[in-house]
Amino acid sequence: MVADITFYDVSEDQRALLRRALHNYPFWDARLVEEPLSLKNTALAEKSTAISIFTDSPITREICERLPALRLVATRSSGFDHVDLAAAAQHGVTVCNVPHYGEIAKAEYAFGLLIALMRRLTPTLKRCSNGNFSRIGLTGQNLHGKTLGIIGTGPVGTRVVRFAHAFGMRILAWDPLPNAQLSQDYGVVYLDLDALLPQVDAISLHLPYTGALPHLLDEARLRSLKAGAVLVNTARGGLVDSRALARLQAEGHFGGLALDSFEGERVWLHAQAPLPRDLASTQLEQALHSFQLQLGENIILTPHNAFNTVETLDRSLSTTIENIGGFFAGQPQNVVKLERESPLE
Repeated sequence: MVADITFYDVSEDQRALLRRALHNYPFWDARLVEEPLSLKNTALAEKSTAISIFTDSPITREICERLPALRLVATRSSGFDHVDLAAAAQHGVTVCNVPHYGEIAKAEYAFGLLIALMRRLTPTLKRCSNGNFSRIGLTGQNLHGKTLGIIGTGPVGTRVVRFAHAFGMRILAWDPLPNAQLSQDYGVVYLDLDALLPQVDAISLHLPYTGALPHLLDEARLRSLKAGAVLVNTARGGLVDSRALARLQAEGHFGGLALDSFEGERVWLHAQAPLPRDLASTQLEQALHSFQLQLGENIILTPHNAFNTVETLDRSLSTTIENIGGFFAGQPQNVVKLERESPLE
């Protein structure tokens, strides 16, 4: 029996990798779609038993209703906050993910952003690109001896701990499930979040976004950071209140911000194309707050790119193919359960 599968949000560089992988599955009728899944292109998958998506393709109740043949959603990501698990379960749809596929890439990217902030790399490059090589106002700070707060010590946060330890940083951490081994091996001190924030020179986020953690960093907590602290977010934008972030940045509260994920990013990712019709007004408002951040000097905004390495993409695609193959063989793997919280990134 031929299995009908639609892959959404397939970039040009992923297309060749996918086609090579699909040669091993001649009984799959697979189509590759460049655009993310949306209400306007669900017809492409109306006969599909399985679809594969990435983080910019939301699985909503309405989309499930438009795809009556759908039995499997294989997201090519570790996070799955773009999938309405309750709606999927009610429609008999299994959801699979790719656990921990990009932890090395994300950790390296996060620490690279931290270095860039502490050494004021963005204003330095902007100045030099205009032919001005004055060093006045570009004095940075050593990482050695500074205090780093790591929010979430799952696979990605653990690697950031190792990097920070190698640079001679003092490491404080908050996590719902503290890792005693990190304390033993790297001197990590676990604290309550509200006790941690006022002590750090820099903070890096490595948690998933769940209903239990909306705006984990709200205005009160952001204000509790010492003046001049820097913040790196390579996790999920919803962890940080975008309105508060813009307000405090305008007040000069931060020494720098590096955001690979931020509220309203979906608007930015579609800025060169027609905006999706299902964008909520809150998303547009959040995008404006994030745009306001660019008016600051030591600010880095990147397009949810921390995962994006050759090695990560290869693992993401190969594991997704295995997930789909396992499902059709009656042996589903990496199944996301509705009652389970997202694993720490």
